[in-house]
Amino acid sequence: MIGIVSSSHYPDDERIFHKQIHTLIDRGLFIYYFTRSDKKINLSSSFIKHTNFNKNVSVQDYIQNVYNIIFTISKIGHVQIHETELLPLFKLIKESHNSTVTIYDVHENMEALYRTFSNRIRPVKEIAIKIRKVREKKYLKYVDEIILANRPVSTNQYLHYGVQPKIIENFPEIKFLQNKNKLDNKTIKIIYHGHLGPERGIDILVMAMLDVINFSPGATLTLLGSFRTKVFKDKIYDLIHELRLSKSIKILHQIPHVDIWSQLKLHNIGVIPFKENELTQENTPTKLFEMMTVGLRIVCSDLLPIRNFVDNSVHWANPGNALSLSKALINASISSGNNNMVEKNKQLIKEKYNWENRKLEYLSLFSSP
Repeated sequence: MIGIVSSSHYPDDERIFHKQIHTLIDRGLFIYYFTRSDKKINLSSSFIKHTNFNKNVSVQDYIQNVYNIIFTISKIGHVQIHETELLPLFKLIKESHNSTVTIYDVHENMEALYRTFSNRIRPVKEIAIKIRKVREKKYLKYVDEIILANRPVSTNQYLHYGVQPKIIENFPEIKFLQNKNKLDNKTIKIIYHGHLGPERGIDILVMAMLDVINFSPGATLTLLGSFRTKVFKDKIYDLIHELRLSKSIKILHQIPHVDIWSQLKLHNIGVIPFKENELTQENTPTKLFEMMTVGLRIVCSDLLPIRNFVDNSVHWANPGNALSLSKALINASISSGNNNMVEKNKQLIKEKYNWENRKLEYLSLFSSP
């Protein structure tokens, strides 16, 4: 039996539930799944016991409640967590069930995340990051295995603690690979999927659409995701109105991941317009691989984490530059008659960047005791 614990992700999270948990139950393993979310959904089945706590439960109380349940289940051999704030759970588990294998899944470079989103001045940020690292290190002695969802671009901080992490990226399942393109290439249909925040270059993308629409008046852009702040949401809506792009740009709220594929297929160009910052210099956008899988022509900001996976099969733009981005989008639309780049991307998914190539590595973490 295995315990999977998350404190901030949606219960039906694509990486945690659709890939990892389904991989485990496909092997006949029973899962105790704990979440802390306001999303009311029960994912229990014959192989999953799902227990959800309301978001207003403090993390400390959530940890204690989860531990109390785990403590009564003597046959739980592995526990995997998905947030740094849950590390104290491992201390409780190891002090009572020392043989339980503990697995820490790090989804993003947390230092880069903090440096990007914190409004504090740089020295205060660095002090806060140092305090966080000290707290994390305090609990790493209770961790048996570490998973990184992103290949480190700079340094692998966990090597300093004597832990060799396993890199298990969030690649798509090969079953979603689109073998035949049935896209309408006559009209430019662009989609951005992901968080809607200033660090993602959404404002730059909106401005770039002016030139794209001048080139092709019927061009459209879909922004699919959730805004990080109301302030930025208002800014984007105001910008769209100011540039008179309301008929050309559609904003859709985040949808269940199972519905993403059909939404992507309604478009012919996928865009990753990220600005250059601490976060985008470290983390690889999962949406890149989803766009490759569906067979979209792709436009990306020229950033190292993306170049680690693709080179001449996407159209590059200078980060934070609306003119460069609009030119790349127009070039992508002009290349509609040449599917070489699309086919190369699909071949990369088929041969390298798929979840099936990571399954065995993930399952190896649960081979003992």
